[in-house]
Amino acid sequence: MNATASSVRASHVNTGTSVPRDELPWPKTIGRVFRMPMLGIEVEERSEVTPHGGLALLTVIARRFRIAERLDEAVKVFKVHLPYHESDHILAIAANLFVGGTCLEDQANLQQSEAACRMLGAVRVPDPTTAGDFLRRFEGQGNAGPLQALRNALDDVQEDVSKAVIRRRGKMPTATVDLDGHFKPVFGVRKEGADFNYKRQWSYHPLLVSVAQTGECLAIRNRPGNVRSSEGAAQVLDTVLPRLTKRARRLLVRGDSDFDRQDLRDVCKKHGAYVAIVGREHAGRPEIAKAIPETAYRPFRPRTWRATEEHVRKPGYRARARKKNLRRKRARERNYKELRLVEQQIAEVPYRPPGCAFTCRLIIRRQLIDNYKGQEHLFDEYRYRYVITDLPGPAEEVLDETSQRCDQENLI
Repeated sequence: MNATASSVRASHVNTGTSVPRDELPWPKTIGRVFRMPMLGIEVEERSEVTPHGGLALLTVIARRFRIAERLDEAVKVFKVHLPYHESDHILAIAANLFVGGTCLEDQANLQQSEAACRMLGAVRVPDPTTAGDFLRRFEGQGNAGPLQALRNALDDVQEDVSKAVIRRRGKMPTATVDLDGHFKPVFGVRKEGADFNYKRQWSYHPLLVSVAQTGECLAIRNRPGNVRSSEGAAQVLDTVLPRLTKRARRLLVRGDSDFDRQDLRDVCKKHGAYVAIVGREHAGRPEIAKAIPETAYRPFRPRTWRATEEHVRKPGYRARARKKNLRRKRARERNYKELRLVEQQIAEVPYRPPGCAFTCRLIIRRQLIDNYKGQEHLFDEYRYRYVITDLPGPAEEVLDETSQRCDQENLI
């Protein structure tokens, strides 16, 4: 078998990887360059090989759901196709990400691979410099630009995929929607829409909306680095939740304290979705927590604590010999202040956030913290954590559900 030659990493500055225009292969028929042919499996003694055999799955999905045709109908960027269509560029970028590419320059790996071109049914793959020119053509704001047209086309494809899954497996009992932002530092000084975040990093701040049960990404909205995580989240949910109501019997929206906003709660209420949002320490909430009678608080063991205790109780468990806590030892030697979490308690009260037309549950988690300095115990203090929700069920289960939103960091 012939191994594909190692590809040359291209750049937005022409590094010599491009082929003269008169030597480029051209399709023999009119239409898209990426044909997405039906693939079979056979054994040959001499053939081009590639580590990117998973492209066959992308080909099957694209042909099954007519992705290329839909993209060409929705996205209008080119006036003349010489020879690439809009779908060719979009599918090339998707294929690059599919095989582990992290930037446009990695698209050269597909460009140099004859086996990858065969699987895509293409005589050639767009050069990274050509792909960059295509992306720079996306202009227009709001619902009028090609970027919004691309989002609409992808949403239609995603909805058809969901219908196929529902026909086979039925509706999901619960679809948990996680919201979070993530800073993405960039290094180009001419990056459109980039700005400095609170860490003074030149960055973007994309908003990611995903389904916890499947890891499916429902929407991504790129924003400048200086905006809040929750900026525009209500508008995105207003388009995402109607699609999810067709797939699940119950919807739950989770987020950190920055998503403790009334517009987001209103959108969830509008579409019949429950919310479980970490609450901010607004003025008035500490007073509510301190006014609760002592008898209303009950002990609470977090999910990780309970999992550890259950593991210890298993038959045959043997505790490992632990090493000394060097961090605590150094802190005591240098007379540093040390905080220890002793216990946690929970209570709940009916609560109506300012400007809210309906009553929620305010679940309060009270943490007892011991303050030490060196070997000397200074004082005890209580710290309060809040969850605002309209989800029914015991408060312990709601807190467990809310804490699991941290798994979205792995998806990000």
